[in-house]
Amino acid sequence: MNPGLYLSGPRRAALAITLLAGAFILPVTSATADELDTLYSRVVERPSDSELNLRFAQLAENAGKLRWALSAYERVTLNDPGNVAAQEGMQRIRRKLQPSTTLLTVQLGAQYESNPNYYLGPRRSELQTLGSAVLLDERTFNGMRWRTNALAAGVIHQHEDQLNYGILGGDTGPVLDAVAGWSFRPAIGGNVAYFDDRFYYGEGALSGTFESILQGIYRSVTVRGAYRSYGESFPSQEGFYIEARGKLAIPNVIGPSSVAIVSPWVLWSDISGVSSVVVPIVTELQPGAYMEWGGRLEIIRSVTNWMVAGVNISASRRDYHTDIVVTTGEKRTDTIISPGASLTFPNLFAYQTDLRFDYRYITDQSNDPTKRFIDHIVTASVIARFDPTMPPPWARP
Repeated sequence: MNPGLYLSGPRRAALAITLLAGAFILPVTSATADELDTLYSRVVERPSDSELNLRFAQLAENAGKLRWALSAYERVTLNDPGNVAAQEGMQRIRRKLQPSTTLLTVQLGAQYESNPNYYLGPRRSELQTLGSAVLLDERTFNGMRWRTNALAAGVIHQHEDQLNYGILGGDTGPVLDAVAGWSFRPAIGGNVAYFDDRFYYGEGALSGTFESILQGIYRSVTVRGAYRSYGESFPSQEGFYIEARGKLAIPNVIGPSSVAIVSPWVLWSDISGVSSVVVPIVTELQPGAYMEWGGRLEIIRSVTNWMVAGVNISASRRDYHTDIVVTTGEKRTDTIISPGASLTFPNLFAYQTDLRFDYRYITDQSNDPTKRFIDHIVTASVIARFDPTMPPPWARP
C-alpha cells in the first residue's frame, strides 16, 4: 500500500516532512515551488484524484523531485490501473532511480541420473558433477540503461564421458522505455559449446525482450533469432533457428510468500543434418530441423524462514521436418513431459548461499519407438550470489 494513498493525521504529516526534506536536495524556482505546494495541498485533500496526482507528478518530475513524482504516479496506477501516462511516468522514474547492479550467481553440485544416454545404449545410471556461473550487470551510461548477461556452465559424467558438456555465452544491449509500463531490450550475443571432447557449435544471435512489472506481477516476452554452426564431427551441420519465450510471475497465488511462474515457448529450427546425437536436456535446443512448442508451470512457496519448496511441470511437442519413423514412414514427433520438485534452504551456509535439492522425471513419448525413453535426475547443489565488484567481507574497512 502506498503511504500517500490515504492521507490523514500522522500520514499527512509524514508525507509533508518527506516533501519538505526533499526540497533541500535540488533547487526549485520559487514559482515552481509555490505551484508544487498548492498542488500538494489539493492532493492531501483528494488523494484518489488521478488527474490531480498526475499533474503533481509531472510537475515534480520536471523539478527534479523524482521520489515525489514516483509516489504520485504510483497513487494514480493504484486508483486507475489503465492510466497510460502514469504507467509510463512510473517506469521512467524507476529507471532513473535504479542503482547499478552486478550479480554473480555460482552453482556447484552433483547429480544422479538414471539414464543419461536416453534411447541409446548402454542404459546405466551414473553420478555427475555440474557447475555454472551466471553474471547479470546493469548500469547507466550517459543516461542510458545497459544490461549484460553472461553464462558459463558444464556437466562432467562419471561413466559416459562422451556426454561431457560445456557452454560459454552471453548478450548485451540497452534497456529502453517502450509502450506504457513496458521496457524493451534489444541485444546481441552468442554462444560456443564443447561436447564429447570436441568443439560442438558456435552461434551468433539477435534478440528483443519486452518486460513489465505492474502491481507486483512480472511479465516478459523474448524473441530471439540465431545462426548456429556445428563442428564437422557431428551429423548436424548449420542453420537458423527462431524462438519466442514468455514469462508471467504472479505473487501470492497460494498464500503469502508464494509465486506462480508460467513460461510458454515456441521454437522453429532449420538446422540441417540429422538429430541422432543425444545431448543433455540442459541445452534446451536440440539439433535438427523441427517446430516445437511447450510450457512450464512452477509454483514456489516459503514454508518457513529456512525452507522454500517448489513443484513444477513442463511439457512440449516437437514435430521434426525431415526425421522419418522407419516402421511407419511418418515424420517423427516427440512429446516430452517432465514434472519435478525442489527444496531450497536459503542462507544455510552464509548470507545468499543456499543448499538446493532438485528432482526431475523426464519421459519422451515419441511416435518412433526407438526414440522413447524415461529418465530420473536428482541434484544437490550449493548456490551462492554475490557482487564480484565488491571486496569480500573480511577485506572491507
